[in-house]
Amino acid sequence: MSLFQKKSSAVKTIRKKVNPTVKSQVDSREIIDVLLGPVLVDQPVIFTFDGALERTHAHAIWEWLARDVEPSLIEEAKAALLPNADIQVQISLATKVARLISTSQSFAQDNVEFSRRIQIQLGGEEVYERLEHMENVFRNQQLLSKAVAFGNAINGVRDQNSLKLALQAFPVDDPKVSSIMMHAAMGQVSEPNRLVSVIIDLSDGHTQNAITKAGYASTIEALIAHAQNQISFFANSYERFVDIDMNCRALDRYHRLIRALSSITENDKKCDWAFKVGLLVCKMSELIEPRLTKIDADVRQSLRKPRIGPDSLDSDLLLDALNGLYLLAAAREALDTLALNSIVSNLWNEVGSALEILIGRNLEAFREAPQNEIVAQRLNTGIKMAEIRFNPEYATILTRARDGASRRSDT
Repeated sequence: MSLFQKKSSAVKTIRKKVNPTVKSQVDSREIIDVLLGPVLVDQPVIFTFDGALERTHAHAIWEWLARDVEPSLIEEAKAALLPNADIQVQISLATKVARLISTSQSFAQDNVEFSRRIQIQLGGEEVYERLEHMENVFRNQQLLSKAVAFGNAINGVRDQNSLKLALQAFPVDDPKVSSIMMHAAMGQVSEPNRLVSVIIDLSDGHTQNAITKAGYASTIEALIAHAQNQISFFANSYERFVDIDMNCRALDRYHRLIRALSSITENDKKCDWAFKVGLLVCKMSELIEPRLTKIDADVRQSLRKPRIGPDSLDSDLLLDALNGLYLLAAAREALDTLALNSIVSNLWNEVGSALEILIGRNLEAFREAPQNEIVAQRLNTGIKMAEIRFNPEYATILTRARDGASRRSDT
């Protein structure tokens, strides 16, 4: 029995998790996210891959179809995505979308004016060039949930030989379909290092050429595509209320993927995969560096009294400093997959020295005025920073010192 057959119940579970997000007034963006979620990627897209589809392109193509080709698609999609809808309804919808795209492309090939009009409706040549890929994804949409289940199943395979058998049993011969399914599957894999190790073993070599000849190129390219997709979390300017936990998880995911790929790229440094990974490392480092460089100033300013005027607390600056420390700690864990060694190392030491001094001053200020809410909040945030920069044990010592000062003030 194959992993696909064993995990048939997992496919149903995935569908149940997705469908409740579909609302009665669902818009086209939500429809695409639900139908094609496992293969969608976000900007910046430095490299395109056969298995991935840029989210903005997919949204633009769907909008064009629903607006200019078949206006009934929105209502059909709503019906297909209802929690109690039969799976065949969704398959029929996906098949219809693929057919509409194919028909439009056929007309465009024979009619230059029609082709030009479609490009304008889609918003440009770049989106137009992804029509064929969108058609292929929709034509195989019913396989995405199976691929996701396959990826989840891989996580449960602890024996290396069993993992080899699972990869060898992957039931796809068409390279384009294999790329789509592998991208959907690799999004679930929690230990890419194990997977790459098995692929190298199966390929009898660490090179791109050996792995491609063995038939596992689509798996490696899916891992590179997922590493690239983590960059999207850092591509926008850092907002004050950014979800720092999500950013740190993205950086950890990026690190795991790049580190797994290094088994190939460090042994085949002139291959295309090594070139792509090298550029991703540079891009991720470039996006993170500006935020890291302001952490030391944020920490110092947030934990001390203003130089002029009455004492006041800048809650936003405290949040910036705290988020910055979380990012610094995550960057330090991912150091061997970033080009930021000296910056991170220096900042780690500088911030550590500054925290020891500033927390000490705030603890003394709290002992003198334990009822002062500004001093108390500044100290509490400093203790949280100490937990991130040093360790929970050090934070516990500081907490006891704070609590002891508070008790003495009550007696």
